[in-house]
Amino acid sequence: QTSSNVYAAAISPLMDHVATGGGQDASQVTTTAGRSGKFEVRFFHKILGHELGTVKGHFGPVNTVAFSPNGRSYTSGGEDGFIRV
Repeated sequence: QTSSNVYAAAISPLMDHVATGGGQDASQVTTTAGRSGKFEVRFFHKILGHELGTVKGHFGPVNTVAFSPNGRSYTSGGEDGFIRV
């Protein structure tokens, strides 16, 4: 369970991790600072469910997350027009 909207999720092929992306509703983005919009990728343990970490960097909702085939890296894409690797 998260405190913000989740728009995308990916399961790591290597580790017991799940990455989620999301943030504040897109209709409210222009009235919110990036910090309070929770435009971040969050990592969870896929069995235990606890949060492992957060990566910030987007200035709009995160719409897609994906792990590389070897599971050692990930990418995220957001409505801000950026892809983060």
